[in-house]
Amino acid sequence: MIINEYKTLWEKYFLNFRNVASPLRKPALFDWLYNSYRCLYLSCVDPSLVSRLTDLKTCLAMIGVAVDDSCDYALLREKNGGDKFSYEILSMLYNTDKIESGDYILLDAHLTNNMYIKTTVEIYSDLIKNQIASLPRYCDFRGEFLLAMRNVAESMEFSYLLNKNKIVYPFSHVVRSRAASTMIETHSLLDLMSSKNFDTSELGKAIVLFKQADIVAMLSNTINTWTREITERDYSCPVISLALEKKLIKFSDFERASAENLKEKLSPVSEMIENELDKAILSMKEFAENSEIKSFDTSKFVNNYVNLYWQTDAMN
Repeated sequence: MIINEYKTLWEKYFLNFRNVASPLRKPALFDWLYNSYRCLYLSCVDPSLVSRLTDLKTCLAMIGVAVDDSCDYALLREKNGGDKFSYEILSMLYNTDKIESGDYILLDAHLTNNMYIKTTVEIYSDLIKNQIASLPRYCDFRGEFLLAMRNVAESMEFSYLLNKNKIVYPFSHVVRSRAASTMIETHSLLDLMSSKNFDTSELGKAIVLFKQADIVAMLSNTINTWTREITERDYSCPVISLALEKKLIKFSDFERASAENLKEKLSPVSEMIENELDKAILSMKEFAENSEIKSFDTSKFVNNYVNLYWQTDAMN
């Protein structure tokens, strides 16, 4: 792996990733994420580790981008081997424990020399083994982190299958299934690994709160990006599911109508999604108030994700 003198780890990784990534993946995306993550951390985090965590979260987001593109970016998939390529990249996340131990083996030996896979696995291996695993309380939350990464993979595989098979699921199921891809739970677990005073007896309640934040971020992002997803005919877009449930369109309309016609028909859905977002925010606030979590400021955590212009799907 090529490593030059850069002030951040994500910049070092991007030096390698840019050689195989989609041409749409510019450093400005990760710079934007890096600056966003500066204020997105739990109040219990050791102040001396905030800067490092900001960098690690950006690196983890870069891995999320790499996996997401391998599932959804048609030209990239076709260039690299189609379904086998997509599942090879997904397998990396599903088997983060083997990445950590150095025992990870590709599903398909024929893809050993694929540069996209090789580069992504190298970056992820270094990130997990030499960076994240060295956080002070990594061992305390390792199991939850590995599960969270499998959930991220599952959410991306879910979107991939919907688009591959051209099917639509009910709105509530799409929201729950796609939420993990925002990676708020995984990032928050990195915070816990860097918090010497976090009480592990509160872990269950904290993870529920993190998952609610994933849903808030995903709905917020949908409001920002749904018109583009319509243009791309993204079957995993929650707007499509909600529009079908409200009988604003037929399934055949989504397949055949022009993008502009669809946008016009679906314009009322934007307000509906905003209402769903308001409900999700209220639910998160109520849970935060009633959970009695003492290890970190839950109201600050909630406000971070309510107040931020959170375009989580900027990676797409």
